[in-house]
Amino acid sequence: MNNHKLPNSMPKQSLGDVVDKLTTLTRKIYFGEEDAIEELNYLIKHLDSLPLDKYTQRWGKLIVTLIRLSQINFEVWNRENAFRRGESLSAEEVKKIAIEVRDLNERRVHYKNEINKLTGLGFREFKVRHRSR
Repeated sequence: MNNHKLPNSMPKQSLGDVVDKLTTLTRKIYFGEEDAIEELNYLIKHLDSLPLDKYTQRWGKLIVTLIRLSQINFEVWNRENAFRRGESLSAEEVKKIAIEVRDLNERRVHYKNEINKLTGLGFREFKVRHRSR
């Protein structure tokens, strides 16, 4: 593993963003993308040094929110997998998947924001409203 040290000028990530990234990295590693292990270990190392008990009193709510975020990312991955495999899809199927992913991503942002709210370790993320709504 390379021991790259990011410069202090690099932006810090909210806890919701870090957890979101971890859920996708674990999925990538599951499917054999070994290059994701370095980033996963980097994030784990920094989370290990964070005194989380200082930042939340609502452990049950936080754990459920983490699980929900992970489940949403799993569903997004499943929907997008048809594109990754290069399947031939009709325009209607592509539209259906795109709408499902859009809706799932709205829920994903909600759970990331909830993690940040429960811990105070981040900011509220906003998504632009789609014309299709």
